[in-house]
Amino acid sequence: MIKTIKIMSTGVLMFLMMVSVSFAQQTGQQQQQNMQQRMQQQMQQMQQMMQNMDQLMQRTQNMNQEMNRQMKQLQDEQMQNQYRMMNRFNEQMQMTLGTMKNAAERANQILQDRDMMRDRDMQRDMDHIRQHLNDMTGQMGDAVKTMERINQRLRDHQSETR
Repeated sequence: MIKTIKIMSTGVLMFLMMVSVSFAQQTGQQQQQNMQQRMQQQMQQMQQMMQNMDQLMQRTQNMNQEMNRQMKQLQDEQMQNQYRMMNRFNEQMQMTLGTMKNAAERANQILQDRDMMRDRDMQRDMDHIRQHLNDMTGQMGDAVKTMERINQRLRDHQSETR
């Protein structure tokens, strides 16, 4: 009877150990799946952000082309200088967007490096960087809208003086 109890308790103990190992494996797999899902979401967000940056760069390039066209048609030297200043400022915006896009591309490369992203602190820090870049992209979008309004005011002012 005591041998039977020992065998049963050993069996129960082994069963519990197998269940806990199985549970630990499932938990580890679930954590790995969650991490992969989170990384995929971050990479998708980075791709979207880089597309937004490309669109902003295209808008600034279009503005520069328009300002150059307007500047060539002007006789008024003061208006030409205003367009020239805006054009230079707009070029700086384009360079800033290009630098931001390069930073986003590098961050995206880090996000794709599974070895680096295994570390939770690295994941958290990269998420902060991604969020900061996203915020900066939004601010640059606002700045480009403002530049477009200024450019429109210059065109309106030019029309009024003709």
